[in-house]
Amino acid sequence: MTDMEPGLEKRLIEHIARTGFEDLDAETVRCCKKLILDSLGVVFPGSRAPGCPEILDLLRSWQSKEGASVFLADFRTAPPLAAMANSAMMHALDFDDTLDTSALHTFVNVLPAALAAAENRGGIGGKELITALVLGVDVICRISLAIDRPLSWIRTATCGSFGAAAAAGKILGLDEERLSNALGVVYAQTSGNAQGLIESRLVKRMQPGFAASAGVVSAFLAARGITGSLRFLTGAYGFYPLYEHGDYHPERVGQALGERFSIADLSIKPYPCCRMTHSAIGAALKLKERIGSVDNIERIEVSVSSMVTEMVGKPFRIGENPQVDAQFSIPYTTACALVRGDVFLQDFEADSISDPAVKRLADRITVCTDPNLSAKDILPSEMTVARNDGKVFSERVPVPLGNPHNPMSVGQCREKFAKCIDYSGLSIPEEGKNSLISMIEDLEAIPDVSELVRAMRR
Repeated sequence: MTDMEPGLEKRLIEHIARTGFEDLDAETVRCCKKLILDSLGVVFPGSRAPGCPEILDLLRSWQSKEGASVFLADFRTAPPLAAMANSAMMHALDFDDTLDTSALHTFVNVLPAALAAAENRGGIGGKELITALVLGVDVICRISLAIDRPLSWIRTATCGSFGAAAAAGKILGLDEERLSNALGVVYAQTSGNAQGLIESRLVKRMQPGFAASAGVVSAFLAARGITGSLRFLTGAYGFYPLYEHGDYHPERVGQALGERFSIADLSIKPYPCCRMTHSAIGAALKLKERIGSVDNIERIEVSVSSMVTEMVGKPFRIGENPQVDAQFSIPYTTACALVRGDVFLQDFEADSISDPAVKRLADRITVCTDPNLSAKDILPSEMTVARNDGKVFSERVPVPLGNPHNPMSVGQCREKFAKCIDYSGLSIPEEGKNSLISMIEDLEAIPDVSELVRAMRR
């Protein structure tokens, strides 16, 4: 195969172009609406998170009468910038969906990109939005599942850029040639590294927004005839050879393509922190009643995969961005669960993070690598608690809450949505909350999704 003969890329493009709403099964549609509810819910508290008001202040100075709306604001800006801001608010509290097998997020890329494109184009119905989101997620998940390498790039951003371009391109009605160009153009902008994560910098929460923005730009450029790389995945300098050192499994990208949609594999997060901490939180909550007072704990050991150890297993230290430090710490989140009996948004406020009782317990928690786990496996966690009286308690959580094999119910998702709005402090009337929920649950009946966007404005 020459560089001008795309194969894997062609199959993906055909899949995006030829799939319509009528090809989606009822469970796929249900999953999509559940994830829209979850994603929009976390925007409310996310809009107040460090960094997000500053983003909105900047974009307010760049506002335009046309373009696309910024969530929970009273202005519009260019669609790529609106997608970036809306994505940042959605991702700011690390409370958005995950694909557990690849340790990435998806809707934070596809939903802001699709809505910005839809509002700008106008007349896009709920069925078209659902289809674009399902396909965008499929692109992200399939590209990422071909990779076994541990994280170095933030794949929410790298793989997510292709999904954002696919979703926006589908909204714009691009044909196969122009969809191919959109994904080829977005590859020229694909980026997102883990340095900001390990340094706990605010830019970490913006990287999916950059991907969403790039996806919108690329779709609109392709609509106007700009050409992009054909072999954006497999060419000599394509994504897999360049970003992943050629270490990938191409057969996974096309496996059951069009027969099963990856959106059914996404998890919804019950706790507003890195997904890699969730099984440890679950183990702590199960052990809490058995171990009694935390003052009696001598030490705790948490055993996880090597990637989890590297990303969220360091001893807990408060740096320049305490919220990020806490969100990406098994010692902190586990101590919080044991001391307070829950982990929610208030536990990542400055006063809660500096709580001496939580800090004392976090200092007694050690995270180690289980050599029997694959490096990338973020699902299992085993916790061992040793008390001062010599008693030892253990708990293993193979799959965290919210995973499709341990799902959150619709009721739990609605409860999370309501709690997020309440925590945000924004004045949203009860009828406004219920109207938004009803709109999402009946989304396929909506003739123009600009109605949904308007419901997210102030």
